[in-house]
Amino acid sequence: MSGILRRCVALLTASALIGSLASAPAAADDFSRVDRDPVAGSSLVLSDGDETDTALFSLRVADEDSVRAYALDVDEELRPRTAYVESAWADRPEWTRAGSTAAPADRANWIVTNSYPNLDLADLATAFDAADLEEAHAIAATQAALWNVLEGVELDPDNNNEDVLALYGRLVEGSADAEGDATARSLEVSPAQVEAVAPEEPLGPLTVSTPSEAPMRLSVNGAPASWLVDEEGREVSEAFDGDQVFLDVDPSVPAGVATLHVRGDRVPLEEGRLFTGREGVRTQPLITAEAGSATSSTTATFTWRREEAVEAPEATEPETAEPEVPEARGQSSPEPTVEEEVTTPETDDHNNSEGGLAFTGTWLSGLLVIAGALVVSGLLILVLGRKRRD
Repeated sequence: MSGILRRCVALLTASALIGSLASAPAAADDFSRVDRDPVAGSSLVLSDGDETDTALFSLRVADEDSVRAYALDVDEELRPRTAYVESAWADRPEWTRAGSTAAPADRANWIVTNSYPNLDLADLATAFDAADLEEAHAIAATQAALWNVLEGVELDPDNNNEDVLALYGRLVEGSADAEGDATARSLEVSPAQVEAVAPEEPLGPLTVSTPSEAPMRLSVNGAPASWLVDEEGREVSEAFDGDQVFLDVDPSVPAGVATLHVRGDRVPLEEGRLFTGREGVRTQPLITAEAGSATSSTTATFTWRREEAVEAPEATEPETAEPEVPEARGQSSPEPTVEEEVTTPETDDHNNSEGGLAFTGTWLSGLLVIAGALVVSGLLILVLGRKRRD
């Protein structure tokens, strides 16, 4: 018997594994890493007295391309060899919510656009009137300004380098009036999900958005007998910026879920893009501090299902109440005849003596079910016993 149980468990386990593999989304094969030792900046003394280091990181965003980037969270640790992916600023509502000044994400975008290394040291020194500005000071000031607009971190005015304090103050002040939209990624598909009930036309559209002039490669997984098509219904395998994509589903597939994969190489990557840990891995989020080009990808989902038939409620005949005959004042009700005699409820003679259920058809059915179960159990015991003797 234990052998039979082991085979059943193995079969169930294999089925569950196959189902999970079939339903799991394909992992993206493009990601970024912090690939070299960072350039150290000056240490900073914060307003609470804590001292912290600063650095300018190198983020590999393609096979042979890297861009430099700053940290965004003063308290988060950067995990070595962690895979990074480009993310939407909108995923961090605390950084995209505008208040009395520009949204923190837009302010951070302005800071990296107007500071080092997007501007070299000579241009930065001229723009901010800092003749003796050093690279370590520029890195520290830029990092401090980012922490200020995103995390509210303040510097100790008495225990930091003067050039750092001067550049930090100008960056924070200048970013207060930042304009623009820092939430867009280098490659996006919108909407991210399309749903339909019993579609007669191709599902969509999904619109591809990218600053690249080159086409993005398209593929679809998860749905048999389905094709990606354009507005004219022609099958497509690539799309340019602004193109609309549809999913043409064979009518023989009444319901399903399909994932659209969009991928591009050497996609222009502007400064101010947000990178976070792949698949939600917790690590130091980074912001790109200069422009470059990246291998980018994104996904969207098509979902469709059959139309559910709505069953009409069964018509029931309205109950008609018998009219009541008003009783004349001063007259008593007539005695009921034999035909009209009202039967009284039966006593508990038909109930079990323990106060349980009445001896009804339901109770009898329960006995029959129990008896059937005992018979089946006995047969199983006989069969298993015979197998053991064999």
